[in-house]
Amino acid sequence: MDYLGDDWDLDRFLEENQENQRQRLETELERIQDQLDRRDEINEEVLDELGSKLDWYLERLEDEYRTHGSSNVEELKSEIKRFYSLIRDEKQQHWNDKQRLERERRELLRELNELEGFDFQDLF
Repeated sequence: MDYLGDDWDLDRFLEENQENQRQRLETELERIQDQLDRRDEINEEVLDELGSKLDWYLERLEDEYRTHGSSNVEELKSEIKRFYSLIRDEKQQHWNDKQRLERERRELLRELNELEGFDFQDLF
C-alpha cells in the first residue's frame, strides 16, 4: 500500500472540500448582500409611496379645515393615523429583516474565518 500516495490524495480531497466550502460561503454572503440591497430598495419604494399618500391626506385635511369646517375631518384624521402606522410598521419590518440578514452574514463570516484558519496538516 502506498501511504504517500494515499496521503496526497487525502490532502487534495481535503483542500478541494475546503475550497468548495469557501466558495459556498462566499456565494451565500453575496446572496445576503443582494437581499440586503433589495430590501433597502423595497423599503425606500414603500416609504416613498406611503409618504406620498400621507401627504395627500394631510393636504386634504388642511383643505377640509379651510373650506368645509369639519365635515370629513375625523375620517381624514383616521386615514392619516393609519398611514403613520403603516410607515412605522414598514420601518420596523425593514429593521427586523436587516437584523436577521446581518446575523446570517455574521455567522457565514465566522464559518469562513474558521475555514480559512483551519490547517488540515494539523490532523496528521
